[in-house]
Amino acid sequence: MENYYWAALGAAKGIDTARIMALVRFFGSAQNLYEAEKADLLATGILSPECTSRFVESNRKNRKLPDMLREQCERLHISIVPVISPQYPERLKRILHPPVALYVRGTLPDCRYSMGMVGSRMADAYGKKAAVAFGKALAQAGVVIVSGGAKGVDTASHEGALQGGGKTVAVLGCGVDIVYPPDNGKLFAEIAEHGAIVSEYPPGTPPDRFRFPERNRIISGISQGIVLVQAANRSGALITAEFAMDEGREVFCIPGNIFTDKSAGPHRLIKAGARLADSPKDILEELFPELCGSAHSNLFAGLNDTMPLRNCTESQRRLLDLLTQGPQTLEQLVAASGFAIGETSVMLLELQMMGFVEMNATQQYFQT
Repeated sequence: MENYYWAALGAAKGIDTARIMALVRFFGSAQNLYEAEKADLLATGILSPECTSRFVESNRKNRKLPDMLREQCERLHISIVPVISPQYPERLKRILHPPVALYVRGTLPDCRYSMGMVGSRMADAYGKKAAVAFGKALAQAGVVIVSGGAKGVDTASHEGALQGGGKTVAVLGCGVDIVYPPDNGKLFAEIAEHGAIVSEYPPGTPPDRFRFPERNRIISGISQGIVLVQAANRSGALITAEFAMDEGREVFCIPGNIFTDKSAGPHRLIKAGARLADSPKDILEELFPELCGSAHSNLFAGLNDTMPLRNCTESQRRLLDLLTQGPQTLEQLVAASGFAIGETSVMLLELQMMGFVEMNATQQYFQT
């Protein structure tokens, strides 16, 4: 039942995942937090009085939400993977706004070796052929293909992964019980059998346009890198690739015909520093040499890859500076920094999720 309380907490507006995790740690469980009284929440110092009031009122109005989610998910054979679960993709925890919980149809594979593939919904024959070829070759090598389940390049990428006998993950901008686009019903069934359909939205959530940009950060967040196949200068696929670059992910672009606007996005990113890839081997040798027998020095370092330091706030950098002096407790960091204990606890959790900080058995924080 605890997972359903995590999912219900994910519906809270205006509270980031790190704060929810800090509060769960304080109250001992997601259920205890969901049922907490206003005075007890205020005492933590983690939420502002205004945010606390909204949070408590929302939970009171939605008191039956965990039970409703349980009934829906059990009926539809949907599992919930909260951010604290070992099954939750490790890289996804490290983005700026990771989902509190994921809804999953199928079985979420180990995404240690994973590649996002995105591109135009209106892909031409060349784009689809390239997406199938790259998806198939990468999957045959053992790379999980992550895409958005949409028409065009997404569909071709998933199909390529399945043809290669590998695993693939479709991240949706709606509930995982909704087939969108409708033509992909058979494909989604195959993906659920050989991977997973994933969403941060509860069952029944419609595919509203504003949800797709939010969805894109999850595709990028799960993946070690992104392959952009075809995209116009203004497209969701290009947003995904740019988000990946901001998060320090490697972006590969498949070159295209200079006489079509579908090549404008990849060519622009190549000029901006993205890698040109005209063969799946380019990606395997650069990011996954373990899978292709190459000794090439690469950017892949297990799960120890971290977000760029530029994504840290000035206050987070202050804590990192203090930790250069050696392991310290929460209380020591509060005393040295002058920050409030609630805010310090949240920042330390954020730094843990980014991969910059860990906690030892004696409850001391240290730099990784």
